Amino acid sequence: MSTDSGSGSDEASTRDDAASSRDDAAFSGDVPDSSGDATPDRGEAILRAEGLQVSYGEVAALRGLDFRVADGEIVAIIGPNGAGKSTLADAVSGHVAYEGSVTYRGREVADASASDLVSQGLIHCTETRDLFGYMTVADNLDLGAYRHRDDVDERREFVYDLFPTLEDRADQNARTMSGGEQQMLAIGRALMSDPDLLLLDEPTLGLAPVILEDISDGIEEIRDAGVTVVLCEQNVTFAMDHADRVYLLENGRFEREGSPETLRGDEYIREAYLGG
Repeated sequence: MSTDSGSGSDEASTRDDAASSRDDAAFSGDVPDSSGDATPDRGEAILRAEGLQVSYGEVAALRGLDFRVADGEIVAIIGPNGAGKSTLADAVSGHVAYEGSVTYRGREVADASASDLVSQGLIHCTETRDLFGYMTVADNLDLGAYRHRDDVDERREFVYDLFPTLEDRADQNARTMSGGEQQMLAIGRALMSDPDLLLLDEPTLGLAPVILEDISDGIEEIRDAGVTVVLCEQNVTFAMDHADRVYLLENGRFEREGSPETLRGDEYIREAYLGG
């Protein structure tokens, strides 16, 4: 879910406690057993789609997609501009109507409100960033912690450790920052919401190499903190460097799926996306 907000053993304990309370809140009843949805070498499926279709009028944007994301994974959705990556992120986070099924923690996304999804830990960091330009970096971050006012200082320190530039510019208005710094702020604000599943839509778009390195390091630390990540990304090399599994989306359909190692060996992907 898009949010206007946005570790070690203590972080893991905090996340487990938060996840438990979320499970008791937004969706009533017991979460169905998903033991049959396990991904090899990973946890159970936290997110699953079957026959996912999205249309804008008579134009089909997504055409019957099946995919799953296991707890603790980084899954990359790669493909060219206009392939449907952002539409997929919008559908998963409840922003657009869809046909088929999308379940998060075993419950249908379409049956949940936006606030329910956020309270369950599904956070969407959009391509447009949606920052409050006339507010400071610190204030933008604090807005992300509206669900966790009791540990806002701890979460802010986690974000500052991840992106030290944000601490250096804590009193600076967001609109005066560079595009890369704004991207760090958008991701940081999302992390203030204590996500279990973080959807990152084009996080590297238009970034300078030095900022790209900071974002790259940040994504690995986010995973190490126990956050599952779905990475919708045009930069195929970047995506493959971080993902456990990769889906290639073209014209609303998945054309390839596999590990980065497998897809790097695919002749079509090498020629079309990796420069031969």
